[in-house]
Amino acid sequence: MRGAVLGAALVVALAACGGEPEQRAEPEPTPSAGPATTEAVDEPLPCVPGAEPFTGPAADEFGAEQVMAAYCMLADLAFAQERTSLALPVPEQDERDLRSVRAVLTTSALERWRERADVDGLTLHDVRRVPRGYQRADDGPFVYGTTVGPATARLEGDALSLSFALETGLVLEERGDDTGRHSLLPVTRDATYVLVPVGGGWKVADWEAKFTHGPVRLVSG
Repeated sequence: MRGAVLGAALVVALAACGGEPEQRAEPEPTPSAGPATTEAVDEPLPCVPGAEPFTGPAADEFGAEQVMAAYCMLADLAFAQERTSLALPVPEQDERDLRSVRAVLTTSALERWRERADVDGLTLHDVRRVPRGYQRADDGPFVYGTTVGPATARLEGDALSLSFALETGLVLEERGDDTGRHSLLPVTRDATYVLVPVGGGWKVADWEAKFTHGPVRLVSG
C-alpha cells in the first residue's frame, strides 16, 4: 500500500514541477568492415514512444524487425525493474529478480558475470553512494520515471551493437526525517550492449555502461 501511495505522490509532485515522465505504450515484443550508424524513418517503434525504426547496415544484416526486437528486449528489461529490487545495491537484490537478467545473457557472459559479481549496466543499480544526508527509500518504488532514449545500432563483427541512454530517478529519504517526504536523484545510464542472435532471439554477450547523477530534487511531502 505504501508503494502505491508513494507512487501517486510522485506523480502529482512531478506533474506540478513539469517533470512527469512520458508513459510508454504497452510493448509488443517480437523476439524472433567498420561500425556504421543507422538512419531513421518516420514510423513508430512499439516499445519506446518517440523512437524510430532502424535502417542501415545493422538492419540490412540482421533485419530491421530483429534489431527492433533486440532494442525492445533491453528496454522492457529496464522498464520492468521499477517493480523489482534491481535498483538496490547488489547484496540487497532478490535472487528471483536476477533471473530476468540471467535470461538475456550468453553462456560466456553469464560466466564472466559470476566471476566479477557485476550487473551494473544491466540493472538500474549504480554502485556509487547516495548523496550525503540521504538514504534510499526503505521500500518500493526504489526508482521512478524510467525512460529509454533512442538507440544507435552498429555492426560489430558478427554481432549487433546497440547504444542508448536511460534516465530514471532514485527515490531517496533524508536521514532522520520521519515526515514521509521523498526526493529523486536523477540518474542517467549511457550504455552500449553487444548482442548475438540465439535461437530466433537475442542474447547479451557484453556491455559497458556509465552512470551520471543530477542534483537531488524534493518531489513529495
